[in-house]
Amino acid sequence: MPRLPCPGEFDELCTFRFTLGRAGDGSRRRRCGTRCPRRRLTCGCRCPAGIGISSGTEGVGTCLLLPGSDLGPVGQCGNSVGFAIANPYNGPGTGDPQYTQAIQRARAAGMTVTGYVATGYFGTTGITTRSGSTDPAEWMCQIKSDIDTWYRLYGGAGLGGIFFDESLSRCGAGNVDVNRYIELRAYVEQRHGAASAVVDNPGTGVEECYTAAADTLVTFEGNDTSYRTHRQQSSETRVPADRIWHMIYSSPDENTLRTAVSLRKQRNAGHVYVTPDTVADGNPWHTLPSISYLNTQLSLADAP
Repeated sequence: MPRLPCPGEFDELCTFRFTLGRAGDGSRRRRCGTRCPRRRLTCGCRCPAGIGISSGTEGVGTCLLLPGSDLGPVGQCGNSVGFAIANPYNGPGTGDPQYTQAIQRARAAGMTVTGYVATGYFGTTGITTRSGSTDPAEWMCQIKSDIDTWYRLYGGAGLGGIFFDESLSRCGAGNVDVNRYIELRAYVEQRHGAASAVVDNPGTGVEECYTAAADTLVTFEGNDTSYRTHRQQSSETRVPADRIWHMIYSSPDENTLRTAVSLRKQRNAGHVYVTPDTVADGNPWHTLPSISYLNTQLSLADAP
């Protein structure tokens, strides 16, 4: 889930975001050393406080949830929206009353809200923890701390699970890699409730062992052109559709949107988000599509 470089005096990265769906979402993230000022929701640039995504086995819909505002289109979506992912500061941060209120409203509207936690590929690609380590054990400690912080800050507001970004996709020798994610899933469920939702986002196809690691897996994250020729792993066709999520950017208009949604149905992806945003500034997820584009996604959710 890329963080947006904010221009001017802030020179920081901004990530106020809500993503709506039945069971998952994910994307790439770039690192920075500082957070955006707590009271500037947009960090001096257009980093939206919310972005709406909805999908399930019935289809894909789109709605918007903004911390600090009313539910907007979400209130009109009914059962089309059942899931949300909260990401105030590329993680739980230190607490924000606007997010508390937004999570409460989302829960009241029937959505399950999960909190964003970066797993850094457990240091295997050189990404470091906040303390500068690539040691998988240090990553595990940081991740578990972030999980507990999410529930400490927002558990009372109705937080319903955790979304793990920067996830690995291969089992690893002796299942060493997948076992770390299975451990994380167990940690969430044992400490914070067996009904807690767990989502992993490797952004690519995974080996079948990962079906034990999460409720939902983000198995595609890329542009519209690459999605046209995407081939899912065979294991993805053997699980319920609501366990698979696809995220597609650079889909410029509603015609390409319709094609992408049609393709994801063929590929057994019960969750999808499509946006016309591009990687021109390094982050295809930081702006909202037009209301027309969003409403088209919602209408496609109700299509047979």
